[in-house]
Amino acid sequence: MQVTSITEYAPRAGALVEFSARVVGNPEPSSIPPSFNQRFHLGDLGEAERVWIAGAFDVPGSLDVGALGWAFEYLIDRHDTLRSSFVSTTTGVERVLYGPGSIEMTQSARSAFSSTSTLRDHLRTSLELHCDTRRFPSYTCFGIDRPDTSTVLCAFDHANVDAMSIAVVVDEIRALYEAHRRCPSRPEVDLPPVGGFVEYCRIEATEPLVKPTDERMAAWSNFLLDCGGTTPRFPFDLGVAEGETAVQATTVDTLLDASQTLHFEHLCARFGAGLFAGVVAAIAQAVADIGGPDHVPFLFPLHTRHRPQFSRALGWFTTNAPMTVRVGADLPDTIRTAHSAFRSALPLSTVPIPQVLANLGDAFTLSRQDVFMVSYIDYTKVEGHERFDESNAHHISNATVSDDAQFWISRTRSGLALRSRFPDTAVARSVMSAFVDELVALLRASTTNAGIGPQTPLAHVGGDTA
Repeated sequence: MQVTSITEYAPRAGALVEFSARVVGNPEPSSIPPSFNQRFHLGDLGEAERVWIAGAFDVPGSLDVGALGWAFEYLIDRHDTLRSSFVSTTTGVERVLYGPGSIEMTQSARSAFSSTSTLRDHLRTSLELHCDTRRFPSYTCFGIDRPDTSTVLCAFDHANVDAMSIAVVVDEIRALYEAHRRCPSRPEVDLPPVGGFVEYCRIEATEPLVKPTDERMAAWSNFLLDCGGTTPRFPFDLGVAEGETAVQATTVDTLLDASQTLHFEHLCARFGAGLFAGVVAAIAQAVADIGGPDHVPFLFPLHTRHRPQFSRALGWFTTNAPMTVRVGADLPDTIRTAHSAFRSALPLSTVPIPQVLANLGDAFTLSRQDVFMVSYIDYTKVEGHERFDESNAHHISNATVSDDAQFWISRTRSGLALRSRFPDTAVARSVMSAFVDELVALLRASTTNAGIGPQTPLAHVGGDTA
């Protein structure tokens, strides 16, 4: 799975097939509120920002339009978050639910594009229109039809999905599409039962309050107060004045190839750590090496799919934990401290963020739109990952505006990659170039000097994951 942004996505030219959704069912009001992530994303529905995520993959031969429309309808019926909508009321934002069979997908347009850039620009405009939380459905799908290999792209407003959901979408749409192509009259579908995100939201709404005296609450409060009573920031000037934003820049870099990643994983395992701790240790080390501080605070997202029925569900199943990496004498020493910090941070992910902010009260101010965060996904542990490389699978995010740096680390069978999001200023591009160069140099040097290799039994590799 290649993680990128729409500005960096380069689909091969072809005929773009667009679909429109027709609502044929009536919604029922639901007493289950939006999740915390959804409430934060929705805000005032009239001012909601366009934040969408898409999954794209290739299929052999010309596009089967009927198979794709059927597959997407099946996905909607299977996952209740895609039949969930939100309306503004006098008491806030409330949920309404549509039943299975309420959405029909039909081809609405077909346009030939002779260049990647014009195709991408048209896609971006269409996604801005359709993946809008103020409308229902707030998602859509496309096909790029070519004689040899076609591309399927499914996109969703962030309220419907998270990063792991995109991996599920790619795997399930592919399976459904192939099933319909084999037998259009009676497709044989072999997908496991799945829970619903709406039920997850019900469970989240009943979580007990964490007492202000709880040590987890105290740790959260101390972390945010150490950040100045606000969220953590990437510790360099990025050329954006306080309270302002700039157009988002995106870079995608290969950190390590597959062999180097395995070497680095074994190096981390020597200290009981996993790849996540190793990578954030290298990030902190690189920050210090280019003139930054010797301690780097940030947030990192974790999935909340702990119940089996949610493992393959679509939805926004994430929370965050705070972590500070203190730079040691060298990278191995920093990996040790990062591993310890990671283990200490994990229990804090069980404290709901709204309760943390309520506990701090006026001592906390959200001073920036973005939060300095480091996300990590190991796609090699995702069911169906073997087909991601074969089908040229992509995770594609929107590009909006930015006022801080954010990092997405992805591990695939090809190795370790970094997607960086930051303000598009000359200052930020200079800082990020120096930072990424140092990060890559550190990681690759560590695999050369580790003195261990992939012959070490994988059973010995353990430690943290995120």
